[in-house]
Amino acid sequence: MAEEKKPKIDLKARLGKTALGQQTPAPAPAPGGIPLPTPAPAAVSSGANHVPQAAPSSSPSPKVPPPGIPVGPPPGFGAGSAPALDPSNPLAAALGVAQPQARPAPRPAPSVPPAPQRIEVDEIAVQEARRGARKQGLLAGLVGALVLGAVGYIAGNAAETSAARKRSVNDAKGLAKDVGAARETLKKLNDKVEEGRKSLGENKFPESLAKDLGGMNVDFDGGKLAGVRFSGYNQETVTLLFDFITAVEGINDRRVATANLLNRLEKPLKERFAAGGKSTINHVVLLGQRDPSSNAFAILAPLTKQIEFTNPRQISVPADMTATDPTRGTNVTLPTYKGGAIDEKKGAAIYVIPKSVEAACPSETAGQVLQLGGQLGKFVTEIKGEEAPKGGDVITETKPGLLEKADRLVKNLEAVR
Repeated sequence: MAEEKKPKIDLKARLGKTALGQQTPAPAPAPGGIPLPTPAPAAVSSGANHVPQAAPSSSPSPKVPPPGIPVGPPPGFGAGSAPALDPSNPLAAALGVAQPQARPAPRPAPSVPPAPQRIEVDEIAVQEARRGARKQGLLAGLVGALVLGAVGYIAGNAAETSAARKRSVNDAKGLAKDVGAARETLKKLNDKVEEGRKSLGENKFPESLAKDLGGMNVDFDGGKLAGVRFSGYNQETVTLLFDFITAVEGINDRRVATANLLNRLEKPLKERFAAGGKSTINHVVLLGQRDPSSNAFAILAPLTKQIEFTNPRQISVPADMTATDPTRGTNVTLPTYKGGAIDEKKGAAIYVIPKSVEAACPSETAGQVLQLGGQLGKFVTEIKGEEAPKGGDVITETKPGLLEKADRLVKNLEAVR
């Protein structure tokens, strides 16, 4: 038997639900403020068309008044009655007055980002800008380096000047000490020279003078100025310093020369001094000679044997004197001339006084003795100075010696700051 077709039932329409299981919205309220009743969902009894009811959600659904019942008090109820109860009152809950619900704050509308824009850049301008910035940076660095260099140079110069001045003061103190030591040597040297002059005046040879002069070097030469800083020296100090060095070098040269001269004259001077007051006749004149023109002439010849005498009034001359004829190189013996005519065949000899011979023909020893006296005299003059004679002699001036110069130089060197 054919199955009887059953009418199709629109369950969604009967249940008042959408396809998604939600309730259909309530119909709009009728005019007059009273809403239309919403039909309740009908239950399907049985059969295959039975649709189970959707499970209630976990959140409670708001209470909806039954259909046909108006919401709120009836019209005219509030007139003349008590005012409506404030929902915030505690009794409002007991009377069923709904509490006002706080509305959530509206969310700010999302900001719309600005649309991207394309910027066109000129590469040449960028390169020029970079080049200009580089030049400005280099210029600024150069200026900064120059400023720092100038500051460093000034600071360095100030430090260097201070160090140089300090070193100059120390050098001046060292030079003053050296000048003082040289002055003491000069004073000792002057004392030794004066003692030697006194001994020679007493016909005594100064035995130790040559040795003393050889060992008393005045230690102040140009080497003392090596590496010396002259910062803070005035002109007078510099002049005195160089003059003192020059004078000391002259004294040292004279000292060595005088010591050598004393060594050479030691033997002849000792012999002369040993003779005491005696004098000797060393030369005679040979007479009775004629030149090819028949002119008479004399020959100065040295005696082979000296004639000694103490008193000029008591000179004993032998009857014959033997001398060496310098023109022939042979010895001749001639009778001593007593006066009268000279026998030209025999000839004659006459002595010469020693002073005339040394004055006319000074011997090497006599010249060296005179030189020794002059050297010793100059020693004393250069060390002690020379005073002008009283009476206003305009030719001779007072000259300071090395001792006075040394004192002034030490004073100036100690004043260097």
